[in-house]
Amino acid sequence: MVLAAFRDDTYNLFLFLHIVSVVIAFAPAVLNPMLERYFAKSGGEPVLQNWAQFTATYTRTFSLGALVVLLGTGIVMILLSDDVIEFSDTWISLSFLLWFAIGGVVSAMILKGEKMMAAGNMKGAELVAKGGPIATVLALVALYLMIWKPGA
Repeated sequence: MVLAAFRDDTYNLFLFLHIVSVVIAFAPAVLNPMLERYFAKSGGEPVLQNWAQFTATYTRTFSLGALVVLLGTGIVMILLSDDVIEFSDTWISLSFLLWFAIGGVVSAMILKGEKMMAAGNMKGAELVAKGGPIATVLALVALYLMIWKPGA
């Protein structure tokens, strides 16, 4: 008994969850740099330190959690795709590689930098400033793969 098929309601539910997890994981990468500049100018280090405490919690809880949901829903969609999508597809393999790279950048650069800033070490801002654009570019490449599916 087949529980779902490519593009049926169950598949589309996982697609919806997959897209929502992208928004939850990557919206801060777009907004946070602007907010950090504003907080640094308007309130200085104490406000920026407070902001970093919030962003470190968000990154650890929501962004990394959303990355796990992103991976899980992607795998489920491949399994539900009636062999339309296969793990051996080039764009799938590259997407997995990008997922690991994004997870590494978020953990080792962004979250680490946020924790440093939250502890009062503003040198963490350099890590965040470097990691944010890297994660964003990797996410955009993954988005390209998901939309155009090269090699499929």
